[in-house]
Amino acid sequence: MSLFPELGSASFDAELPFSVQPLPGGICPARQERETRLALRVLAAPTETLPEADPMLVRLEAKLDLALEVSLLSRHPERPPLTPCRLGLDSIAWISEHANHGSEPVLVALCPNPDSALLLFLAARINTVTPGENGNYLIRADIAGAFDETTRLLWEKWVFRRHRKAILER
Repeated sequence: MSLFPELGSASFDAELPFSVQPLPGGICPARQERETRLALRVLAAPTETLPEADPMLVRLEAKLDLALEVSLLSRHPERPPLTPCRLGLDSIAWISEHANHGSEPVLVALCPNPDSALLLFLAARINTVTPGENGNYLIRADIAGAFDETTRLLWEKWVFRRHRKAILER
C-alpha cells in the first residue's frame, strides 16, 4: 500500500529528481515552459522499435539521445534530490521534509527518471499538506493549469505510458 493519496486519474509512483520552490505570480517563466514543452515531446515520442526499422536510423537516434543528455547535463549541472512522488494527469503528490510551502503557487522541477538530464518545470498550487512518517509531510498539488493544449496531450501520453508500465510491473 502506498503512502500517497489517490489522485483521481491515471498515475504512477516513482523516486525522481524533484524540487519545489516558490513561484511568485504563479506563472512558469517562458524559458522553462519552452524547455518543458521540448522535453515532453521527447518523452511522448513513440518508444517501440519496429522490426523493419533501419539500423542506421536507430543508431542515429541513440546518438541524438546521447547528445541531448550530455548537453542538458552541462546546462543543469545541479540535479534535484531523489524524492518519492506520485504523478497524475492533473495533480502530483510527494514526500517532503518541509511543510512550509503553503497555498502559494510553486514551481516543481522534476526529471522523468533518475538517470535523465531532461527537466520538466510545472507550475502547481498545493492543495494539502499532511503529516507523514518520520517527521516528513505528504504534499499534494494541482498541476492542471501548468499545461497548454499541446503540452497537456504530451503530459497525458507520458503519464499513461508510465501508468501502464507500473501496472505491468506489479
